[in-house]
Amino acid sequence: MVILDLINSCSNDKVAQAALACIGGHFAERVRTAAGEKGLSVGKYVVLAVREFASRTDEAAQEALRAKVVRDDQPLLRGLREVLEAALERDPFFLNGEAMSATPPYAFSAARENALRYH
Repeated sequence: MVILDLINSCSNDKVAQAALACIGGHFAERVRTAAGEKGLSVGKYVVLAVREFASRTDEAAQEALRAKVVRDDQPLLRGLREVLEAALERDPFFLNGEAMSATPPYAFSAARENALRYH
């Protein structure tokens, strides 16, 4: 359920921005800088990174993330940090921006179904 919660909650700009603010520090500043370089708001950058994770990862990658965060005190924030760290390392926004913004978070049925198995 943690992965599904991460995908669904951080597919909203305001929630994503608030979650990043909760992480804070130098990491949040790195994300703000990357968002600015892309001409995106912080919330939109986080949303796109989470949606890319949801649409492009396989079951094994989602299970690996779940295993990293399941025993953490704040599993959603830890999961978001892991997803964003990967996004910062590989510059994920090669996808069509219009397609990503038009795709609702619940359209990621494969990711959602995989996440439901790991609750």
